[in-house]
Amino acid sequence: MLKVIGFLLLIHSAISLIRYRKHLIYKDMADQYHIPLDILMEIIVGFALNMFFGVILDKKFANIHQFPHKKTYDQAFQRPNFRQPSGRGGVLQSVVRDKIGNFDIKK
Repeated sequence: MLKVIGFLLLIHSAISLIRYRKHLIYKDMADQYHIPLDILMEIIVGFALNMFFGVILDKKFANIHQFPHKKTYDQAFQRPNFRQPSGRGGVLQSVVRDKIGNFDIKK
């Protein structure tokens, strides 16, 4: 229920800020724009209610330190089917092999 109140406070403060900005434009005082204190307090209270009751009290936190498998860093990033070219010869080796024949460039 309090999450809904926090959300409504944020919506109301956004509408109030839009109306205040339009009022300043109508009065030709747009260069003196600042957020009024009541709207600022409404934003802070709405944000605090949403953060406290929406995040902290839900307690649906997942443990990010437990992994289903225990792999080392090298095992996790080992890709046997991925060949990384080393230099210009490695990049062009497949092209040369197709054009000239099957031989090894790296001798």
